[in-house]
Amino acid sequence: MNLSKLKHISIGLIIMLLGMSFMQEDNYYVIYIKGSAFNTISKRTVRMGDMLKPSDKVELKDPNAKLVLIHPDKGRLEITSKSAANGLTVKDQITSIKSESRIISRPLKYEGYNPRTYFHSPETNYRVLLVIGVPLKIIPFYKLDSQNFFYLLWEKNGVQVVRKIPASDRGIYFNSSVLGDTNEFVNGQKVKFCYQHYEYGVLKNDVLAEFVPVVAPINEINQQITLIRKYSSQKEPRVINALITLHLNDNYGKVGSEYLLSIR
Repeated sequence: MNLSKLKHISIGLIIMLLGMSFMQEDNYYVIYIKGSAFNTISKRTVRMGDMLKPSDKVELKDPNAKLVLIHPDKGRLEITSKSAANGLTVKDQITSIKSESRIISRPLKYEGYNPRTYFHSPETNYRVLLVIGVPLKIIPFYKLDSQNFFYLLWEKNGVQVVRKIPASDRGIYFNSSVLGDTNEFVNGQKVKFCYQHYEYGVLKNDVLAEFVPVVAPINEINQQITLIRKYSSQKEPRVINALITLHLNDNYGKVGSEYLLSIR
């Protein structure tokens, strides 16, 4: 093989590899699904972690459905029922995400969260993320034992429901004994976060906050964290953590930075 022909082959390979690299970088990856979606090009249901090409077309199955995608250069994007209309391709269906939530950073002297402020979250429409079985550390101001404890209070069919929240030296836990059938919270059921305590020998019950619990299993949250880490071009841990926090705030509810660390 002469040198000229070898040179042309080498140039062709470089162009092909560059083209493949460009195409790969222009793909989008699904990191969150609300409702159900169908890729009309591949003829399959969209699943978490799927790669979507710019030329794909997504059909959302109900008005409230949406997909959240991540792109190495463009960051977080979404496809909603409104943007998915008229048979457009993914490239034309995506819209940028404007997050109105803020990151709850760790105080300089972190001893836990103050429940009065943690469970009060107007910036996320009062939605607070509760990951099943993961401890949430509370400031030591609140004594916790058999007579002093936190509980949730809400109404169901005109009847008050009271659920004591288990606690250990690692924090308080939200599990099936507290939340029961989590399906009743999917439509924005508000609950009161309360504290029973003895003060000078008198039993008192205080309502510290009112919020909308958004319940999720740890494997679901960890899957999304893994996908964001894998497909984001960000390398700085602080930037990646901010990206993950904003994603969870927008699609689930408020989550503090320390709570996020205990989830992973």
